[in-house]
Amino acid sequence: MEYIGITRETCSWLLTHHTALDALAEALLLNDLSVLSRTDLAVGPLRLSGSEDGRVLGIWNAEYLSNTGNECWGLFRLGGNLSVLQRPEIATQVIERFIYVISQRLQGLMLEGDFIHRAWVNGSHTCLAGRGNDARQFSICYYEVAPGYDGLASRAIIGIGPCHNFDELTSGIEPEKARVVALVARCNSLLEKQTRRPALEDDRFNSLRSAVTPLDVDQNFLGSITVNTDGLEKSRALNPYETIHWTYGDWIKSGVLNSAQRRALSVDVLHGHPVRIIGPAGSGKTLLMQLIALRYLNEYAASGLSIKVAYLVHNAAMAAAVIDRFKTLGGEEYLTGGKQELVVTTLSEYGRRRIEIDEKMIIDRDDQKTKEFQFEQVRIALRNVLRQHPKFMNESNLIKQVCEEEELFLAFAVLVMSEISSVIKGRGLNDERERYINAEVPFSRFHRILSQIERTVVFMCYEIYHGVIFEQFGMLDADDIALSLAGRLRTPVWDLKRRNEGFSLILVDEAQLFNENERRVFSLLSNNVSKHVPIALALDEAQEPFGLSVAGIGNLGISNIENEKLPSNHRSTREIIALSFFIIQRTTDLFGSEFPDFTDARDASVPSEHPLVSDPVLVRRNHDQKFGRFVVKTVQKLRSKNVRQIAVVCHAETYWNELLDSFKESQLPLHVIAQRGEKIAPDQPLVVLSRPAYIGGQEFDAVVLVGLEQGVMPPRVVDNLALAAALEQQVLRETYLSVSRARFRVVVVLNESAAPNSVLAAARDAGLISEGSVE
Repeated sequence: MEYIGITRETCSWLLTHHTALDALAEALLLNDLSVLSRTDLAVGPLRLSGSEDGRVLGIWNAEYLSNTGNECWGLFRLGGNLSVLQRPEIATQVIERFIYVISQRLQGLMLEGDFIHRAWVNGSHTCLAGRGNDARQFSICYYEVAPGYDGLASRAIIGIGPCHNFDELTSGIEPEKARVVALVARCNSLLEKQTRRPALEDDRFNSLRSAVTPLDVDQNFLGSITVNTDGLEKSRALNPYETIHWTYGDWIKSGVLNSAQRRALSVDVLHGHPVRIIGPAGSGKTLLMQLIALRYLNEYAASGLSIKVAYLVHNAAMAAAVIDRFKTLGGEEYLTGGKQELVVTTLSEYGRRRIEIDEKMIIDRDDQKTKEFQFEQVRIALRNVLRQHPKFMNESNLIKQVCEEEELFLAFAVLVMSEISSVIKGRGLNDERERYINAEVPFSRFHRILSQIERTVVFMCYEIYHGVIFEQFGMLDADDIALSLAGRLRTPVWDLKRRNEGFSLILVDEAQLFNENERRVFSLLSNNVSKHVPIALALDEAQEPFGLSVAGIGNLGISNIENEKLPSNHRSTREIIALSFFIIQRTTDLFGSEFPDFTDARDASVPSEHPLVSDPVLVRRNHDQKFGRFVVKTVQKLRSKNVRQIAVVCHAETYWNELLDSFKESQLPLHVIAQRGEKIAPDQPLVVLSRPAYIGGQEFDAVVLVGLEQGVMPPRVVDNLALAAALEQQVLRETYLSVSRARFRVVVVLNESAAPNSVLAAARDAGLISEGSVE
């Protein structure tokens, strides 16, 4: 690799992690990096990815990325003339010096005085090449550029050296000035690759892995978890209803927790570091979070010490379910307060109480119902803007498509709602219309792909939405509460109170459901006793229905978080697991080596020989039946095979009303899911109708997917490849979410003459799903 590009935040992070910095320098100097032009290396939060021409290696910490797609990059020459590799005897010190200079200068900070900084007439700067007697005999040269330089959106810096001769350095930096914009663009493109590349698994990078992801497990507690599995059938997974009445002690002593679950449970969140528990659907993340809570509550109760634990969920239905499960696990005494206290709440309800506002001032106490109401108002506002300003259709091809295609309109409305939330409100642009529309530096990835006309449409939607919610109804939405709560918790008053009123431990279940404004609050809830934020986040980002990009968790106040992976799926057949994994592998902004390969869960999956099991299948409507009636017939066939609980997930809004009417006419035992986390009788035969946004957290004997047809979902977008790719990513996540709900069967229903969308067509070609009928 000729150049190394590294983000400002990553440089700052490396300077506080000296072992990782040394290991990275060693990896850059001792390894053949050309392999990274075809693969990506993920080491904990650190990413190394090379351009396809083998010229630039981008390095970034995923926890500190913004959601704009434009980062502040520092670049320096690794190979070639005036490069680090020309002086291998001091190369480690030179890399360290470049990282320091990048960190300081991209923050607008001066270099230390003893580095002998000099400014030159051509705008370049020099300083000593490194610490130590040998490195101090050389200098490096760097040149800084500001936003607006040849269209550059963010600050950047490029460096060369080491070298003895100042004239050689200052003349050598001249050609680099012309390259910096193209190099930064190439680095930014590495963050948003259109196709996913394979993860690099190479022993030569083991020292870097060890330095970045050190082992930090409470071995005493790990040893206390039983691993004896005598009496259990290893040939099958435990049915969830067999364990529904188990207590905390039963789970610890049963031996059914696998090694990944035992390790995650043993991480010392209170005294060690924050932890993020990553796992696919059916891996037991929620159970594990509850066991973590009870682990500390029981330990502190045994020693007579005080502890206050927050367990945050997204909506009221989930909170009720979690409280019931804690009672079953034996934690009821902690729910009533005392020295060991467990608080199960939604963030919105906690915020309402903390900022002391009346219920009449909020849309709804339930976060999800509030956000549904928000979306409905944004949808109405968008429709009004497009109706009242038809000229926009003539000025923007995208707006014209949004007006004409209902599925694209709804998908665009979701993105507008997110933009209002995280950018216009989150960045305080409420009264900054011109700044939002004409900003040269994008505020988000969505903002970056919009023209000025399209940004105008978005801001007009916000103005109408704000006029209705804030001025007409006189209410606060979920973002208003989150932002107000964050403001209240950033005051000296809270600093004084938080030791007593803050939480010793914070557990966030299904963290992917919280938006950026809400995630900023997490780090402010702790009692600030420990140096780190004592938090555990459980998430499967693939279950975020809209796949919206948010800033890295490090940018949101939670530093040095470590990942714990749960690679096992305890729900589905091997065929369904393989299909789920194939789908999620095709996401470019989510899937990487940090996402667990759950296809290896041989002992945890439902055996393929089970009498209710059948391979995933694509079925097509008969020409003599209406589509809704055909879906009902498909469900009736499954019921005739003794498949008791069936979910029909409608991915295309255009089919929703027809499906709803057809199922109501059928007299089948229908349950329409209206919110995520809704309680469903586990032992009753039923048919569930749901949208993808509400299906998470559930499981069924069979899942029927509707609407995943070419040109329908994802909706077709012309002349805007970035938006088309974003919508495709959304549909991939929704499809994974639906497929992963199934235990025994997955059926995809297509309309007559319709073709499956690209991911299902690829799965069919790979032999993971076949066209046929329900057998």
